[in-house]
Amino acid sequence: MTTRTPTENDLLAYVDRQLDETQRRWVEHYLAQHPAAAKTVAGWQTDTQRLRIALTRAADVAPASDRAPPYLQPQAIRRRIQSRRQTRLALAFTLLFSLGAGGIAGWQFHDMAMGRRALPMEDAVRAYQLFSQDKTPVLDMVADNRDAMNNWLSRYFINGASPPDLDAYGFTLVGGRLMATESGPSALIVYQDRQGTRVTYYIRPHGPVGMKSGKRETRSLLAQYWSDNQYNYAMVSPLNNSSTAPVQNAVATYTAARSL
Repeated sequence: MTTRTPTENDLLAYVDRQLDETQRRWVEHYLAQHPAAAKTVAGWQTDTQRLRIALTRAADVAPASDRAPPYLQPQAIRRRIQSRRQTRLALAFTLLFSLGAGGIAGWQFHDMAMGRRALPMEDAVRAYQLFSQDKTPVLDMVADNRDAMNNWLSRYFINGASPPDLDAYGFTLVGGRLMATESGPSALIVYQDRQGTRVTYYIRPHGPVGMKSGKRETRSLLAQYWSDNQYNYAMVSPLNNSSTAPVQNAVATYTAARSL
């Protein structure tokens, strides 16, 4: 495998899924060794996710008129292109000085854009809300095979806990989506039962300090969360739902045992 450093075009091709298997593994190996570049690429992936969502919504609600929605007007597109060029310039700096202040400052701007969360695992709750509707954004990984899902997740979360097997509770795998947080990449795994009810498993790095096991109710949802040496986890599911209660009880038993 080549030892050259990935260029900006290589990283953009990675985000756009235009690399072959060998090139993809080469870039992922590089990102694993350069956290600042990995965070910037994760930010690009978030931008791509938002664009997909916008385009999906535009397709759902587009009127008969040929006029494009405001966010697809040429002026708006040019503003986004300009913003993306500025981000690319920042990455060029972080590739040269991945441990310098530039990389830290750049991610602080991203953190402000994402919003600081005062509630534990609020990002997991928001991710659930985004992917629990009938018409959802495209998943990065569509699979009902647990081994395939584990292999996909292990590319981004080395030694992370595998998604639970919920078949016994009537929930089967739907797929997964890679996202971003201020601590680095995160992933959401979606399950669904025959009635269309969804529960999600969420994983992200926890940074310097882990998180105690716990739970909280918010917006008719129950978020149950815990931590290990590297990652924070959460299971998010609807409250007052007979089909999700057994899953919630199982997670409660698991997290209680971890606290002993």
